Amino acid sequence: MKRSISHKLALAFILTSVVTAALLTIVFLSTNTISFQQYVFDQQFYAKLAEVEEYFAINQSWEGVEDVLETTMGGMHGGGGVQVGQGMGQGGQGGFRQTQQYSATSQSIQSGNAGGRQYALADTTGKVVVGIEGLYNDGEQLSAETLARGVSIQVNGQTVGTLFAQRQSIVYTQAEQLFLDRSKTSLLLTFLVTILIAALAGILLSRSLTRPVIELTAAAQNLAAGDLSQKVDVHSKDELGELSKAFNQMSAEIEQSDRQRKRMTADIAHDLRTPLTVIGGYIESMRDGDLEPTPERLAMLYSEVTRLNRMVADLRLLSQSDSGALTFNLQPTEAGKLLEQTRELFDLRAKDQDIDLTVEIQEGLPMILGDEMRLVQVMENLVSNAIRHTPHGGHIQLSARLEQASGAEKKDCVRFTVRDDGEGIPANEIPYMFEQFHRVDKSRHADESQSGLGLAIVKAIIQGHGGEVWVESTLGQGSDFHFSIPIAR
Repeated sequence: MKRSISHKLALAFILTSVVTAALLTIVFLSTNTISFQQYVFDQQFYAKLAEVEEYFAINQSWEGVEDVLETTMGGMHGGGGVQVGQGMGQGGQGGFRQTQQYSATSQSIQSGNAGGRQYALADTTGKVVVGIEGLYNDGEQLSAETLARGVSIQVNGQTVGTLFAQRQSIVYTQAEQLFLDRSKTSLLLTFLVTILIAALAGILLSRSLTRPVIELTAAAQNLAAGDLSQKVDVHSKDELGELSKAFNQMSAEIEQSDRQRKRMTADIAHDLRTPLTVIGGYIESMRDGDLEPTPERLAMLYSEVTRLNRMVADLRLLSQSDSGALTFNLQPTEAGKLLEQTRELFDLRAKDQDIDLTVEIQEGLPMILGDEMRLVQVMENLVSNAIRHTPHGGHIQLSARLEQASGAEKKDCVRFTVRDDGEGIPANEIPYMFEQFHRVDKSRHADESQSGLGLAIVKAIIQGHGGEVWVESTLGQGSDFHFSIPIAR
């Protein structure tokens, strides 16, 4: 039979509570009984001590005191009894003084003289006036050590003798026995109530602990079945609550990744369809003799093939980045040289569009650790993007400056910026600018041989260098694309 975690937890709580309550009940019953027996014995002993003190105060001698001492402790309460524990110390007008010696003596006499006299008395000289057979003999002279085991008898502030008690048995009165019985009953009821409360608490607690697990299991099964919009309620702030939050985050990311995959598939299909349609149409027309294969038409077909090759190369690069297979040849590189090389590449194109392309490099820049070919690719993508979105007569600035690390975990780096005064980017679009195939204008697809993957490639290359990339933009005023590369040590 399969047992759930809830049942196991409940059984564990109940078993632990039963064992704990049983041990506490046994210990308390034992200690409570012994303590009560000690209390009753003390009461009886003090009562007998008061009797012999009163007897001596009246008679001024111990003559005939045997009649007083013949009344046993059991005789004060009835018949039958139980043995008690520790012995007495000095008392009479103060409390009891328990001693190791008296304790040892009292335990040794529990097996001797059972049923006989329970009290012995010695006078001020230490001579036994009334003895206990086998323990204190009549007329025996007791040593100071033996006298110290008894309790002195005080009359008018004077010591007139010493009283000894044999710790043999206790006979309870009806009230005392009723107290013991009620104590035991209360303990048993407490034990049963404790077990009941533990069972209820165990069931409730086990259910509260396993409810998030059950919800997570159901959500995970639905997720595996293809329903990606799975969320679970967070019931607590403990480890289970953190697990629920992590599951919700994972589910949201899977759902987002699935949307991106579907959108990317649609975008790839659309971007591939256009050049393939053009190529297919021209080839079919040339095959049918409707068009002549002129050099201009062949050049146009070649440009479409080049566009397809570029898109395939971009997709391959992103695939390598996602799988961790994208490698870099990291070497010390001059930041200023990288910017100057980029300006030379785009200077003619910028002049054709009447765009002012400038470079600003901070003096004394350290070398960066980077793959020069890949970083040139980054700059080409960013500057191409800036030129497309900057109007005639506009301005594009390429800059680089040192950026000091702000924390122990960060490194000093060089920040590169491509700034334009073009159309800008809406604020709601900025978080998605570096996603694959993301376009601010959803109605415009790839043009001018652009694959729609340029900014995604920029992000993959910069992150592969251990840097960061981000964009700042104001609609209608232009955009600043930044990326940072750690300096070479």
